[in-house]
Amino acid sequence: MRPSLMTAVLALAATGCATTSGFEQLYPGMTPAQVANTMGKGPARAQEFQDGSSAWYFDEDHCVLMRDNVLVGKSTTETRTAVHTPLGSLKDQDKAFCGPPGSEGTANREQTLQTPLGTFKGTVDPAAVTEQVKNSVRGQKVASPAQASPDAGAQATQPAP
Repeated sequence: MRPSLMTAVLALAATGCATTSGFEQLYPGMTPAQVANTMGKGPARAQEFQDGSSAWYFDEDHCVLMRDNVLVGKSTTETRTAVHTPLGSLKDQDKAFCGPPGSEGTANREQTLQTPLGTFKGTVDPAAVTEQVKNSVRGQKVASPAQASPDAGAQATQPAP
């Protein structure tokens, strides 16, 4: 008897998720031993914070925040944009970050551009790129409407002779 296609697909999906399936089962209040047992391993790296909490990173895309020997939060990498074309692909991600309240400013955003010429990783500020494009197209700095003609508002209120 041949196994059905559905059985093969389910088996493949189960093996593909084996490394992170424990992560979905983590919940606040777990002890370090429970976290390590559920994940099947300890963290690959850890980061200590001044408030006594620590971030445990299991890989680049999964982390938990531990405080007073209990799990208080967890994070995974979230993909904002994924575009695939024959010439290349672009992925914009908010990387997993676990830190105490107020440290969100140190979270990492990463864009990855894959082309036939190679793979490029980094961060791009969309506002800065837009400004650069505007300035290169016009050949000069773009002035805000208030700076463009400071007397325009005054002339509109003057009565005609």
